[in-house]
Parts: sequence; structure tokens; C-alpha cells
Amino acid sequence: MTEDQHIILSKLEKETGINRTDLFVKRVLENQSFVITTDVISALSEIGGELGRVGNNINQLAKHANTVSKNNALSPSIFEEHNRLLGEYLKLQSEIHKVLRQMYRVMNN
Repeated sequence: MTEDQHIILSKLEKETGINRTDLFVKRVLENQSFVITTDVISALSEIGGELGRVGNNINQLAKHANTVSKNNALSPSIFEEHNRLLGEYLKLQSEIHKVLRQMYRVMNN
């Protein structure tokens, strides 16, 4: 094992709390390519925060659209922004769902 490989392995041991032998067993013998690390938890946290912000923007646009539609003065740009944000929201939701499915599979093994 090279020094760089040893450093990477040591870092992975610390991040996962899984010893070297179990890491090899999971990766090589069980063909598990996904290990839950602090990086994964951080990524989920970031995606969750972004989902919250986008959801808030979608709610604000919907409230504004409801208010304006009562006066029959709804701008098409509001619908365009709503659709853009909803698309972004659904994309992020799909990403987080994918990561959660992978984590669930890892935890069940």
C-alpha cells in the first residue's frame, strides 16, 4: 500500500467509524461502493437546506399569485418563475431521495 493510499484509508476509517478490515470486506467482498461518511451527511444537510429555501420561494410565489389573481393582474413571469423553482425543487428532492435509498441499502447490510 502506498503512503497516499494509507492516508486515504485512515481518513475513511475516521470518517465512517469502520475499521480497515470491515471497510475491505464491504468494498471488496460485498461489492459495496457506498459508505456513509461525514461528507455524505454534510451533502444531505446542504441539499436539505436548499430544499427549504426553494420551497419557501415557491410558497411566496404561490401566495403572490393568489393575491394578484383576485385582481386579474397576474403576470406570466410569475408562472415562469414558479415553474423554474418547482423544477429546481423536484431535482433536489430526487437527489436527496437517491442518496437516502443508497444509505438505506448500506444500513440494511
